[in-house]
Amino acid sequence: MKYKQIILILILCIFFLTGCSNSAGVETRAYVVAIGIDEGESKPIKLSLQIAILSSSDSSSGAQQDNSSIISVECSDIDSGISLINSYISKQIDLSHCKAIIISEKLASVGISKYIYTLVNNVEIRPGCNVVISKCLASDFLDNFKPVLEAIQSNYYESILNSSEYTGYIDDLHLSNFYSKFLSTASEAIAILGGISSGEPIPADSAYIAGQTSIEGKNKIENFGTAVFKGDKLVGELNNIETLCHLIVTNRLENATITIPNPLDHTSNVSIYIHLNKNTENHVELINNYPYIKTRAYITGNVLSLTSSLDLTDAETLNMLNTSINTYLEQNISSYLYKTSKEFKSDIAGFGKYMLPKYLTWQDWIDSDWSNNYENSFFDISIETNIQSGYLFNKI
Repeated sequence: MKYKQIILILILCIFFLTGCSNSAGVETRAYVVAIGIDEGESKPIKLSLQIAILSSSDSSSGAQQDNSSIISVECSDIDSGISLINSYISKQIDLSHCKAIIISEKLASVGISKYIYTLVNNVEIRPGCNVVISKCLASDFLDNFKPVLEAIQSNYYESILNSSEYTGYIDDLHLSNFYSKFLSTASEAIAILGGISSGEPIPADSAYIAGQTSIEGKNKIENFGTAVFKGDKLVGELNNIETLCHLIVTNRLENATITIPNPLDHTSNVSIYIHLNKNTENHVELINNYPYIKTRAYITGNVLSLTSSLDLTDAETLNMLNTSINTYLEQNISSYLYKTSKEFKSDIAGFGKYMLPKYLTWQDWIDSDWSNNYENSFFDISIETNIQSGYLFNKI
């Protein structure tokens, strides 16, 4: 009986003690969905945290609510800022659900290596967190964040920044990608370009970046284009068309819609839904120590526009469309590549990785100074397009 009583007591202890320490875990934590970093006025940086407000209210009523709170503090570094905010609020800061890191353009142009090291070193921040360079203050970016079709902010950040899969206007970039490119000797880092919509009219189908579109809505933030880095400093930006070209060259294009002049009627345009038919081929060699880079891309897709001037059952018409698309993409890709090499001097396409295996030792590669030699590159671009009509039309 004595042993039975001891076993019974042990079983009761297990039931009573299990889960007690974490029973209020969710209620005691403040979950950050986005981090904003700006230059400070009295301190080196201004840290802003967008914190989700957990609510048990019924979201099916359709009522629009502010389900997040933004807290900012000027501080010497990110960790001290988090500690200061922890002392201010009633819950402990938790970064495990952070989906976006917003860094102001002004701060990025000075250099952000120490902030990236701090964020990567934080065990709570996940590698899949997106990096956004904001053309406005990061705190203003967060203030204007008003999700329209998502009730949970983290879901919205994740879905809107994944629009690269069907627009080609941004690259799907994460903290882990940014960090690896930042450390690489064969490529340079890029980030998503963000801003606040101006709401002002712009010419139809023109090239633009974040903050320049005429989109109107409750949510004022937008993500278009790419922020280009040289080392840890922001050196330039790519518009939506240049970003699409970057995705083609780096073999990352999923789907996109382009608009070109109608080859049979110069008063109208044709919209075409494109994607890669097979992997883009890149070849790099040195000629008199000048990088000679050849890019071959293979595009396929469907015509979206229907006009009386386009007979999509006619082979000659489709050939003219293919030729027009080839010319359009070759010109834009050439412009994009020369912009990165001559103006930005930044190998964001990672052409250096094609040269790296050609060196016998690591020191030989370092001595080649690829990062600085990239600006001497010249390019040969070729596009092979196979566009078909969206439907099969029969002549009457």
